[in-house]
Amino acid sequence: MSRAFRLILQARERLYEAGFLQILRLEFPVISVGNLTLGGTGKTPLVIALAERLRRDGLRPVVLSRGYKRTSAGVVIVSRGNGPLVKWYEAGDEPYMIAQRAPGVAVVVGADRYAAGKTAEKERLGNVFILDDGFQHRRLFRNVDIVTIDPEEWFSEERLLPSGRWREPKDAVARADAACVREVPGFSTPSLPTPAFTVQTVAEGIYRGHSRVPIESVRGRAVVAFAGIARPERFFASLEALGIVPIRRVRFRDHHPYRAKEIENLGGEMQITTEKDVVRLEDQGMRDFLHLRISAKIPEFDRLMELIRSRLH
Repeated sequence: MSRAFRLILQARERLYEAGFLQILRLEFPVISVGNLTLGGTGKTPLVIALAERLRRDGLRPVVLSRGYKRTSAGVVIVSRGNGPLVKWYEAGDEPYMIAQRAPGVAVVVGADRYAAGKTAEKERLGNVFILDDGFQHRRLFRNVDIVTIDPEEWFSEERLLPSGRWREPKDAVARADAACVREVPGFSTPSLPTPAFTVQTVAEGIYRGHSRVPIESVRGRAVVAFAGIARPERFFASLEALGIVPIRRVRFRDHHPYRAKEIENLGGEMQITTEKDVVRLEDQGMRDFLHLRISAKIPEFDRLMELIRSRLH
């Protein structure tokens, strides 16, 4: 099956290169952020960091996302820049989180990202687009293609879907204008045919809702950590780096829709989870949770922005 998938990808690529498959353009420039594997490469924190930087630089960014596993259909305006306008399950947990974390940044979801962009243009929501998870969405023209890479996965076996985690072969990275490589202890930055930028995952702190909680008040307590994300081990490791050692670590599948009974069975004196998981919990009235807030730090952010600006026009 993986071999057949590879042949399909190769045929699709040739059709785009030959012009048989149409590429559509929006009025404003597009910056795509995507990856070659399934989840866990730090894409969402990077989208937030880029959106915030573009806004500080005087632009009005709009994030375009598919809205994975949302219950709504068609194009939905999740935020006009002042926080979420819909429920998380109508937006998808990641677009909803972006709408919460990035004030002044509009968010629009739609399986057809071109249609989502045209809606944003009609509503005059902004003047530059960030295409979330867009590396394989070739139908929409992008001025800049950024691919996120996890070196741990990069140096592992390349196994394409459906038997593996790879959406495309490694050599597809040559299509990208830049690669943002997650900093992982014990792994070096791979040699790539495109400019590479290190991305550090920074734990901003522990929060309850929008209020920061002193880490000292959590250390030494009977804490249960739980997560429904692609790579929960990294979340647990981040807690331990802060001196928080959970008495229990509970793993759920990525984008898991929580039920009250599951939460009741967690136990412990305190429970802590990820920011993305909190989005799915709050809608059910389950709000008394701590969460770890993660951000992306790019040491050479100015150099990356110079590369982006050189291609926006």
